[in-house]
Amino acid sequence: MDALTSSAARDAIVEINDLKVWFASRDGIVRAVDGISFDLLRGETLGIVGESGCGKSVTAMTMLQLIPSPPSVIAGGAIRYNGADLLTFDEERLRAIRGNEISMIFQDPMTSLNPVLTVGEQIAEPAVLHRRLDKHAARELAVEMLQKVGIPEPRRRADEYPHQFSGGMRQRAMIAAALACHPKVLIADEPTTALDVTIQAQILELMLNLKREYGTSIIMITHDLGVVAETCARVVVMYAGRKVEEAAAAELFSTPLHPYTQGLLSATPRLETAPGTRRADRPRLQEIPGMVPTLKGEAIGCSFAPRCYKATAICREYAPRLEDRGNGHVVSCFNCGSA
Repeated sequence: MDALTSSAARDAIVEINDLKVWFASRDGIVRAVDGISFDLLRGETLGIVGESGCGKSVTAMTMLQLIPSPPSVIAGGAIRYNGADLLTFDEERLRAIRGNEISMIFQDPMTSLNPVLTVGEQIAEPAVLHRRLDKHAARELAVEMLQKVGIPEPRRRADEYPHQFSGGMRQRAMIAAALACHPKVLIADEPTTALDVTIQAQILELMLNLKREYGTSIIMITHDLGVVAETCARVVVMYAGRKVEEAAAAELFSTPLHPYTQGLLSATPRLETAPGTRRADRPRLQEIPGMVPTLKGEAIGCSFAPRCYKATAICREYAPRLEDRGNGHVVSCFNCGSA
């Protein structure tokens, strides 16, 4: 475990240590998560960012063992929740945790909500299972939760089906279901994907308000750095199944160290252009050249080296270790101190 995570461990509700998740394929082993470590502190919002396929969602879903095995294999590591390793739990103990103490908001609510059950039934289900509420009390809780997440006419809407809700309302309904049992940890996997910017802002504000009300710790998984800036206190940057940088959000945005983090920030639109500037005169967004590696087989050297403008011979031969550069700013790079 690196310096940042170990120093924070005394306040951590979740500790992930050297987690490795591999998948069997016809072409060999795919190392989707390859030795990642980080902590989630009590009451904080932690951002996990990176391109599609970097292992963000696999890491989160492994916490609740939601990925079928086979084809997945947990090749090493530990995921401790309040000190107990979730990877050692049997299915019965996991059912007591899922949706109760740890809840998850999935990326696509239309595929996560059951189309043949009413929205109210789906919000009430975890309360019936974990809080032992009777049918009437669970329905009243569902109506209350719909009201909390800003659904108009919640009593009527509780009897409707997911297809009768808009995209933004379905996302709110999923948040209501996830928070019905007042979980201690909420995992939000791309919670604002495919929503327009107005609804995105409302969903993020809603999550933060509910976090303040219930004291929930949140893992925010996203590729949108704007979402991270709006919501997160600390950020983990992942690339090709590994953590390449971790820092407080403000420091990461002001002083990114890893070339990959710098590339992500350079590819993010900003509102700093002076009013009236012609489109042709506006600074162009900088893309990160190359492609994400396949993750098949054992990686040699730094996974980002083929796309990195600072890469040298050592980068292609050895994988850099994570180092604390001060203030808990952790980075994995041989050359990030150079200009």
